[in-house]
Amino acid sequence: YIYNVEEQLAELKRQVSFPDVVAIGETGLDKGAEAPLDCQREIFRASASLAENAGIFLIIHCVKAWDELIASKKELKPRVPWVIHGFRGNATLAGQLIRQGFYLSFGEYFNPGAVREAWPGRLFAETDDREIDIRTVYRNLSVSLNLRLEQFAGQVAENVRDILHLP
Repeated sequence: YIYNVEEQLAELKRQVSFPDVVAIGETGLDKGAEAPLDCQREIFRASASLAENAGIFLIIHCVKAWDELIASKKELKPRVPWVIHGFRGNATLAGQLIRQGFYLSFGEYFNPGAVREAWPGRLFAETDDREIDIRTVYRNLSVSLNLRLEQFAGQVAENVRDILHLP
């Protein structure tokens, strides 16, 4: 939803300065969006730079632009974590992204093979803006891994602590 790049980036810079902000996002690359890919790249790079400077993680929306996203990560060499939001891709793509250092967040719809690739240390769960309860997402993901819900939830909590640098 790009409508005024300068205004939107100025507002993002302002909000990043708030003490409780832990992430920037979602930002990314979407070949199905109306905004030109070059414009999306500009905003993505600016968002990634803000996240890097603030020392907070980046939440990424990506649709049909995986090669461009991986190229951006290689070019920018971020130290902060990059998390792919709402990942629905297959196990092969998940493995490729994880090898490049990405984290994957899964919601209501997911590929079980991709979940197995991300397990244990590169996996998060989300509801996005859906009506589904996060407990249902946790339950569905834990079943796909053939794990007890408590074990799954404990690992996701550990992943959150790791990404937020909490004890």
